[in-house]
Amino acid sequence: MNTTCFLTPFRICGAVIGALGATVFVTSVVTMRDSWRAGVSKTDKTELVTDGIYQISRNPAFLGFDLVYIGILLMFFNPWLLIASVFAMLMFHLQIVNVEEDFLLETFGQEYLAYKKKVNRYIGRK
Repeated sequence: MNTTCFLTPFRICGAVIGALGATVFVTSVVTMRDSWRAGVSKTDKTELVTDGIYQISRNPAFLGFDLVYIGILLMFFNPWLLIASVFAMLMFHLQIVNVEEDFLLETFGQEYLAYKKKVNRYIGRK
């Protein structure tokens, strides 16, 4: 049985999803401008960015990462890659929930709470 023909649609979907994820990530970084940072820094001056892609996702960079992981998983599926992808996506989620959202609430207070009420964590408006 030739499995190559069976896997090709998954690889094509994976490539499309991965490219979409990379586009979402780059768009989120460009939209953040000078407020972009890796991790949380209480000393860097930052502003709450709510325009552009941040109108439909509070965490588009992490959404982009997740889409890239899913795309790679579809293109090159194996059990170890599945474990690594799920682990990475879980760690990013915990970083958002336990560190970044607390920082944003502490830094921006009511402005962040109002934004949080309007826009979902990963995708969609409320």
